[in-house]
This record gives sequence, C-alpha cells and structure tokens, in this order.
Amino acid sequence: MTAASIGTTWPVHPVRPRRGSDRRVNLSSNELIHPAVPHLVKRMTSGFEPADLTHYPVQDAPAESAAELLGRRPDEILLGPGSDSMIRLIVAAVRDHVGGQLLTQYPNYEAWEATAAIAGGWDVRRIGKPADGRWLPAIQSAADGCDRALVAVSWPNGPDGHLPDRRELAALADTCQRRGHLLVLDGCYAAFCGDHEWLARLADDSIVVLLSWSKMFGLAGGRLAVGVGGSKVVQYLRAFRQEDHVNTLMLSALTATTAVHDDFRAVWADIGDCREQARTLLSEAGHAVAPSGGNFLHVPLADAATSGRVTRRLSDLGYRVRDMAETPGLRHHMRFTVACGPVWERFLQDLEPLLSSVPPSEAIER
Repeated sequence: MTAASIGTTWPVHPVRPRRGSDRRVNLSSNELIHPAVPHLVKRMTSGFEPADLTHYPVQDAPAESAAELLGRRPDEILLGPGSDSMIRLIVAAVRDHVGGQLLTQYPNYEAWEATAAIAGGWDVRRIGKPADGRWLPAIQSAADGCDRALVAVSWPNGPDGHLPDRRELAALADTCQRRGHLLVLDGCYAAFCGDHEWLARLADDSIVVLLSWSKMFGLAGGRLAVGVGGSKVVQYLRAFRQEDHVNTLMLSALTATTAVHDDFRAVWADIGDCREQARTLLSEAGHAVAPSGGNFLHVPLADAATSGRVTRRLSDLGYRVRDMAETPGLRHHMRFTVACGPVWERFLQDLEPLLSSVPPSEAIER
C-alpha cells in the first residue's frame, strides 16, 4: 500500500486576503483618517535610520516607552506585529493551560475562532449579544458555569462597536479570576472612547489587555500591538518570541510614542466628535444608528439587498465601505469608518442624499 503524497493531505482553511488598494477612499478598514495623522506619524518615525535595518530588532527601549505611557513596568509589556498576531499567539500558547475551552463574544474578531480551528483541540462557545444589549453579564454567566477557560472580549466590540458599563467588566474580571480563567480584553478601538489607559491598568496574570498601535496611532501599514499583563503571563508568552517579528521601524515609532501621545488624544477626540455628528445627521434622516465606541458606525437598512445596493452606490461614488451581510447580528447593516477633514465632509455630503432615498430600519438584528 502506497502512502498518499504529503501534497494531498494538507487541510484546507478558508482565507480572505486583504484587497489591493484602488482609487476609492478606504472607509472599510477602520484606518485612522485625520489631517494631523501624516505629520504625527512622520514625527514618530523621524528618529529611524535606514542603517538600523542592518541590525536585528531590540525591544528594551520600546517596551520601556510603552510601560511609561501605560503606567506599567517593562516586564509587564509584550510586543507583537498587530493585534491579530497577538490573538494567534495566545490561542496557540494557552490551550493546554485552559483545557481547550474558548468562550468568545460573538461576533468577535475572526482570528479567535480561525486560529482555534487551525490549531485544533479547542471547544469554542459563542456568547451572542442578548436582546437587552447587556453582553458582559451574559459572558459572565457562561464564565461562571465552567472552570479554566480562555475568555475573549473586545472593548469596544469589533465589529459591533458595543461599549458596556465599566462595572460589568469589573464583575466579569472578578468571575474569571475566581474560576481560574484567562480573560483577554482586546482594546483595539479603546482609544476612541478614552479607555486604553484604564484597560491597561486592569491587566494582571489572569487578565491580558491588547492595544493596537496600528489603529490608535495610524500605523496600519506597519502592524504593531502592545500587550499588557502580569509579569508571569508576559514572561510565559515572551518565550514564544513573537516580539522578534516586530520590525525595527515600528519599534522606533513605539519608542517615540510618548512625545506625540497628547497630540493623538486630540485626534481621537476629533474622531469621536465626527462620529457623534454623523449619528445625529443619520438619526435626523430616520436611520437608528446604534452608539459606537470605535472609529466606525453601522447603518441598519431595510434588508440585505438594500445594504448591498447602498454599498455598491458608494463604491461608484469613490468610497469603499463595508457591507456586513456575512456578520451575524449586523446582516442588514452598512459600516463605514469615521474620519475627519475634507474627505469626511465630502463623504457625508454624498451619503446623506443616498440614505434619504432608501427605507430605514429601526430593527437591529441580534
């Protein structure tokens, strides 16, 4: 009997590669769009020298800079090439420690379930958003019913934008600690609701907080994330050496973050103002847009066909937005990135008459 060629035995997992750039304004990927950002990014990277690329990256100074910014110690800081990579690291590293149980908000970032499926050995339990909208108490109830699990929560939720009460998060954290869970709080969009420093203070050996420098500081093309935890869990995760995959340019930018942090606070505040401006505008047009803690909004429309039609029309007008047809709980929604500046003003001018021509929907699918 002849063994099958190894080329015929590889498992197939669905992959959706990132689309190539085009001439449309990208309001689909939730990148940081603000007139001040290019200048601030230039300041963050001005200390970088091309000759630095001839040396392997060194993480000491960047970790110290992140620790100073977040009020932590350097041995409580973990660096990675983007939040998705941090999620993949955690799923791969902690399975045996938590008995292969994953409790996750649903929907949540794709990397949680995709990585668990590829790694194998995970029992994934999805916790959907209940009708009363109180997501964290539902997750807390599930967490209280088992021992030693990985509990994945995003704050605010991606892709929903939901921002719970801080007291609900404190209650969930207490339950996770009591039941022996590892709670991961992905604060990818936390800066847009002013919560990133508060989240970082919650981290300990049973709570890991992930913060996206890519989203917060306009470094999407460089991919950079900072993890915060107690020194023991950080030391364990560092043994997998993911930090070695963060490139020298991003480490240089991270080291310079303290010099521009206050300037970015003003950027995040502007994004928040533009977000609420858009919510008011759309509400006055009859569209019940739910609150969002991120740099994006969802517009509920009458049905999936309407959402697709609006998305295509905006594409014709030069904007790339997201049709949420494949996202549970948001199947009739169209999502767009909130920006600031002339491109945002033009987008709102084009969006308003378009949405006034389609029937609104006040029902938000759960």
